[in-house]
Amino acid sequence: MRNTSSPSALTRPESPSTTAGRLGAFRTELLRIGRRCRLARRSGIEAGDAAGRAEAAPSRSRFGFAAGRRVALTTRRPLQRRFASVQFLFLLLAATAAPAQDPWRTELRDAAVPMRDGKTLAADVYLPAKSGKYPTVLIQTPYDKKRMGAVLVEPDAPTGETGRGAASDLQIVMDRERYAYVVLDWRGFFGSKTAQAGVNRRTWRRGLDGYDCVEWIAAQSWSNGKVGTWGGSALGKQQLDTAAEHPPHLVCMVPLIAAMGQRYESYYEGGVLLEGHVQRLDQLGFGVGALVRAAPRPGALAWSAAERKSYRPEAIAVPSLLITGWWDNDPDHVLQTFEDIVARGGDAARKHSRLLIGPWDHVSIGVARQGDLQFPGAERASGQAAKAFLDRWLRDEDAASWDATPRVRYWVTNETAWRATESWSGLARDSTTLYLDAAGRIAAAKPAAGDRVYRYDPREPSPTLGGANLPPMKHGPTDQSALGARKDVLVYSTGKLDRALRVNGKVELSFTFSTNRVDCDFTARLCDVGPDGKACLLGDAARHARMRDDGGEWKLLAPGETSTVTLRFPATATTFPVGHELRLYLSSSNWPRYERNPHTGDDHWDAAAAVDLEVTVHHDRAELRLPTPRE
Repeated sequence: MRNTSSPSALTRPESPSTTAGRLGAFRTELLRIGRRCRLARRSGIEAGDAAGRAEAAPSRSRFGFAAGRRVALTTRRPLQRRFASVQFLFLLLAATAAPAQDPWRTELRDAAVPMRDGKTLAADVYLPAKSGKYPTVLIQTPYDKKRMGAVLVEPDAPTGETGRGAASDLQIVMDRERYAYVVLDWRGFFGSKTAQAGVNRRTWRRGLDGYDCVEWIAAQSWSNGKVGTWGGSALGKQQLDTAAEHPPHLVCMVPLIAAMGQRYESYYEGGVLLEGHVQRLDQLGFGVGALVRAAPRPGALAWSAAERKSYRPEAIAVPSLLITGWWDNDPDHVLQTFEDIVARGGDAARKHSRLLIGPWDHVSIGVARQGDLQFPGAERASGQAAKAFLDRWLRDEDAASWDATPRVRYWVTNETAWRATESWSGLARDSTTLYLDAAGRIAAAKPAAGDRVYRYDPREPSPTLGGANLPPMKHGPTDQSALGARKDVLVYSTGKLDRALRVNGKVELSFTFSTNRVDCDFTARLCDVGPDGKACLLGDAARHARMRDDGGEWKLLAPGETSTVTLRFPATATTFPVGHELRLYLSSSNWPRYERNPHTGDDHWDAAAAVDLEVTVHHDRAELRLPTPRE
């Protein structure tokens, strides 16, 4: 077996039939030499007779050495030495007569995959039991290839952050009999850590590493030349970056819970830092915190440059299956990525890409239990879709069946089946406006004027109880009803509905307010309250008051003056059945999901300078705008 530390180490060893042929030729060579020894003995050549030397033939054998040198039989040796040599030959012959061991290896660890800059990245390769040429699924991870690969060997192996919520999906996608799998450590992480040294970050792109890995796979003798990619979150973003570089042998990709590029809204929502998210990224080794905090405003040159460089949906040319969930970190950005690929990508990407939106959060894709809810009808759907997609493009199986699938499939919360459409943004929708009143009601009729007041101490913030978060924060559709007991939270409700209410799209909350400070934040949580009394979170929203104008201008408040602000929730598809209620929690914090505001006008939290806040919500124009699908 070749040394797997060399760039070409994983070319397939010679086949068993070739090995058997070489052993057969070796046995023939030994038999020929043995016959010469016996002939020499019968001819009466005596040991020590210099004139009767009979050297073994000096011609080159098929093994690259001279047969005479290999055995060096001479008739001048003592008889017992000649007999010993012949005995040794037949022992060798007996050994080579044993069955040849198959050299095909199903696991190849720490292969050094060469990059264009002369560095190598570490990869583990998993091959089927039977030798041959196979399509390959490439998984590029910053979370340790060993832990991801463990799922390929032991289906119940824990993966932690490794699978980023997709471990159960990998168990479905895994088909060790028909696919090769390559799991690669990102440059700068785990087995590829040293490859980051000396890299010029101005010119280097991680997608180029993906390109080099795809083409390395295609050159291996166990590869049939078809490569697809799979993985969630950071693993998904890397697929998009790889595809944008156009490796010739990349056939398709399956990015889960991942959008393309870097943009302001991935780290700030309505101007409010996603503190818990950024902190978790730093803990995982991405080191984005300092850069993100240094650019708190959306118009900063750093953000426009980052998006221009990294968001390239027009560069995607291969069929893509994007998968996200309603409680994913940024489903709106995934929706935008998909629709831009379909509108601006290459021919195959525009025609054959698909989108699946399930009732899932970022770390539990394809799992039935999400927060405090259960979705058994959506369990395993993401993995099954990914497997069918890979089979179609890497194995040409069920092409007609897959090609007939709807372009977009999505799950409606509180319903039990998938819905389909050719375009998410193109769905026919109406807008239904409900109104908030000073009694805490949400109703269709405009209320009389009235105010509600709350006071908020930023040193005692309203806690994060779930939502589109990463662990260790609570995540998913969890119960928010405990917020109702807080004095710094205003609660609004429709009461129990006497007819179903369907919502499909982005909900908006708009209201007028006044405050005693020059700046503050507003946070809102949209919930569905079922018969069990749990207020399960559908979505969060937040906005800086100084970013209240949609034009992007930052303007501090004048204490006591009335202003208007609009909060926008991420897209959802939810049916509120008869007997359920729509409930809204309004406050100025949701920590640690969102960074706290010190109310001084500073860009970031400053505990020493922070001051208390008083907010008055005016109900002359307090509206909840709901996108409702046309029947």
